[in-house]
Amino acid sequence: MRNQIKILMSGVSKINRDGIFKAHRHPYYQLNHIMRGTFDYVIDGHTYSVSAGDTVLVPMNSMHSITQTAGDEGYYFEVKFSTFSPRDKEICDGADIVVPGDTFSPELMREIFRETEHASTESDTVKTTYLYAILYYISAAARQKEGAPSKYIEVGAYSEPVRNAIRFLEDNYAKHLTIGEIVAHSAMKKSTLCSRFKQETTMTIFECLMVIRIRKAVELLSFTEASLAEISKATGFASVTHFSRVFAKHVMIPPGQYRRHLASQNLYWIDAEKASSIAFAVLENTKINVETLTATSL
Repeated sequence: MRNQIKILMSGVSKINRDGIFKAHRHPYYQLNHIMRGTFDYVIDGHTYSVSAGDTVLVPMNSMHSITQTAGDEGYYFEVKFSTFSPRDKEICDGADIVVPGDTFSPELMREIFRETEHASTESDTVKTTYLYAILYYISAAARQKEGAPSKYIEVGAYSEPVRNAIRFLEDNYAKHLTIGEIVAHSAMKKSTLCSRFKQETTMTIFECLMVIRIRKAVELLSFTEASLAEISKATGFASVTHFSRVFAKHVMIPPGQYRRHLASQNLYWIDAEKASSIAFAVLENTKINVETLTATSL
């Protein structure tokens, strides 16, 4: 994969006082670290004011200009590169355009520059290794958000849109959600997201929401003294009656009876083949694997 990224140019660039690079675009990424001076970068209509110590990643094919706004002269390290790797493009496009006070990248950019000046047979590999380190660093926030763990549902096998939808449900199960509110947090159209969600998880978005609510309800029944009314409200159900009906459907026992069995330590009160994987996930402190949910419980 790493041979798919190519450094086109590296070095130090200078802009004179009040100098400007007029708006233009190019089919490669431009990575700058400001060494001296203050600049305004206008990238696709958005203005970013930067100064010494800041790093800027100009996206490929974006319309951008650079204006030196203070001081006599401005200097910045510059690396221009292209890539054919979809994953590399995801990393770059998900990165922050400006990383203020960046002390990590400039040393590696200096090393890229030195390798360019004193080339060896390994220089291309060395330079791309340094560049990957910078890209992973400046995209850390986006990557960590993307890889944020789910709370209740095992999401490792699902696509990013489905994973994100499940995380949204896990963060908002206590609210009275509409399909419009759920879809609003996705880049997909409603029909596309609903279809993909059903295809990948074998359940609808609202069936998944009910599983998450029941999973949280089991946790509250198991480890708190909250009343059924309090638990019903905390998990987003319209009433205790609705909560009890849905709970019994998923866990195969009413919530009050579940709590009594738990108190008596009779955890295996039903046939193992029919045991609720939702309840066991809570008691064993594991995430729910949707494949273990029986068709009759949905």
